[in-house]
Amino acid sequence: MISSRTIHFAILGIILGASTGYVFAFYRAHAAMPPALAETQVDSEVPAGHPEVNAEQMLEMMKKAVETDPTQPEVVKRYATALFEAGHIEEAAKWFGKAVELEPNSVDARSMYGAVLWRIGNKEAAAAQLEATLKIDPANIPSLHGLTLLALEKHDAARADQLIKKIEAVEPSYSQLPGLRDRLQAENLRK
Repeated sequence: MISSRTIHFAILGIILGASTGYVFAFYRAHAAMPPALAETQVDSEVPAGHPEVNAEQMLEMMKKAVETDPTQPEVVKRYATALFEAGHIEEAAKWFGKAVELEPNSVDARSMYGAVLWRIGNKEAAAAQLEATLKIDPANIPSLHGLTLLALEKHDAARADQLIKKIEAVEPSYSQLPGLRDRLQAENLRK
């Protein structure tokens, strides 16, 4: 039987996820708004009566939720993602690591953990996470892309070529393929 505590955290996760999604979607929509339409809004960027919630307040609420029960992988992943999107990369790495501990077969958590580790300069650990992601899902485009970039940084054109071919086989219309091919060609010319 499902405990009341589990139900409580499931509801909390839904509320936090929906709230985070709403806030980020609102700001993205506002940023994409044509200037003429954006200028029609009076001093406020939110609808009348909307409570004031900034990104840091949202992060603080999410932090309290994960600190209350840091064993909920979905809540931990959402918090880590929000930290990443807010530019708190070091802290996001810590929480993506926790998400991977809680849910080792989560493709999303591992792939994002690899991306965050790369951003903070821990490229060997990033490669390990991206490789682990491919063991779970060999067709994971973000991991294939990240490993291609790492191979190019190491000047390993053969490995980069192999990874690009995997991306082409999985998703031939992948929008980043031309850029990866260009970088591979530049690497081949460098030799």
